[in-house]
Amino acid sequence: MDFIEHIKQQISLSQTASDGLTKSIRRKVYAKKELILPVESTSKQIYFIEQGTARVFYAQKSKDVTLHFLQENGIGLPVDSIFYNQVCKFGIEALSKTTVVTIAYDQWDNIANGDIALQKFTQKLMIGYIKNATDRIYNLKFQTPKERYDNLLNEFPAIFLEASLGHIASYLGITQETLSRLRAKK
Repeated sequence: MDFIEHIKQQISLSQTASDGLTKSIRRKVYAKKELILPVESTSKQIYFIEQGTARVFYAQKSKDVTLHFLQENGIGLPVDSIFYNQVCKFGIEALSKTTVVTIAYDQWDNIANGDIALQKFTQKLMIGYIKNATDRIYNLKFQTPKERYDNLLNEFPAIFLEASLGHIASYLGITQETLSRLRAKK
């Protein structure tokens, strides 16, 4: 779904804010396995997935660890870079042909400062971002691998068509062998 239309479905976006966003966004199509956001960047962009699937990952020595999957209407936000002027520890990789809209956070913030509905939408986005992070921590600490697997299937039913088993196992915090056993039981 188009980025601006997605926002308009959520809030009553003023024409001024809509025009400002339209002028400020950039749209790019990424090929499968192409990096949308490299690890250790200083990007201050908001990344909105219009179409396709991507993964958020951390690089650790010779392998990477999948933190989250993003599908249509998903948002990637390099918090470290935007709010703390630090290098962003994670990257975003396209898992399929993926259309991404980017907007510089300072442009977004300027437009939102002039539109109360967009400010509330931003607040809702930030709260959702925090909720996803806390849910992720809870799931890894307190749920069984089967419960995490079932949650993933409920949240992203087509993920096995997009992501590799290695990325899925990494996201679930289990080995590929354990993932294979869980899949065989379904």
